[in-house]
Amino acid sequence: MKNLIAILSFGALIFSCNKTDQKIVSNTKSDSLANKNEFAIDSIKVQDSLQVAKTLTLSFEKQILLFPNITNKTILDSIYKPANITSEDYSKKTLTSVLEEFKVASLKKDESQDYMPESKQTWEESSAMKLVSHDNDILTLQYFGDGYSGGAHGYYFESYKTFDLKNNKVISQNDIFKNPTDANWDKILKNNFVEKDQKDMMIVDKIALNNNFYFDDEKITFVYNQYEITAYAAGVVYITLNFKDIKDQLKPEFIKQFNIK
Repeated sequence: MKNLIAILSFGALIFSCNKTDQKIVSNTKSDSLANKNEFAIDSIKVQDSLQVAKTLTLSFEKQILLFPNITNKTILDSIYKPANITSEDYSKKTLTSVLEEFKVASLKKDESQDYMPESKQTWEESSAMKLVSHDNDILTLQYFGDGYSGGAHGYYFESYKTFDLKNNKVISQNDIFKNPTDANWDKILKNNFVEKDQKDMMIVDKIALNNNFYFDDEKITFVYNQYEITAYAAGVVYITLNFKDIKDQLKPEFIKQFNIK
């Protein structure tokens, strides 16, 4: 799990139109793994902006990854679900059309909206996918985004998913822990905040394991977004547990599959 894929090459294709600054970017990446098998990655990004009033501009950007080597529909559904994409076909052509539909919906002027800022503002919506690692048919992806649509502040989120491509499944807490609902997890999690000061801004009494995590053969990091367990000001919370400290809680099959130390 420690080996990250090196990006060997990419190309970009940009289209523009007169009314707005529209861009459709397609990057192709080919990666060579230690076992000499190739794992190809492609990406598409659609971005655009539109001035809908004298003081308001809307901005949209969405980027996704494509995996030409992955053909299993169940896995593809799981990969794109966190990006709010469901399709019968995950070809580049179809996914480009899907992103265009997101763009049109985001930049549509709401005629019923009577609020307009007194000073110039840009309301933004941005999201993307990122490769974290791929090793021995285990793929980990990050999904993240941010935005602002008026009000006191914007928002930010990030989530992680790990896919077992050999067995065509998403790895969940139930695949890792013997008893993920054990009451003792609350104490363990509270004692392992990466940023200790964030614990002072908790808005919940107890913390439970979630399915937003990434791991290697030594540790697992759980990610909690704004308002999930802490106030907005705390930002994203990371809680890292060393496997050696919780090995008695791990399933034997997980320890064996991932060579947990």
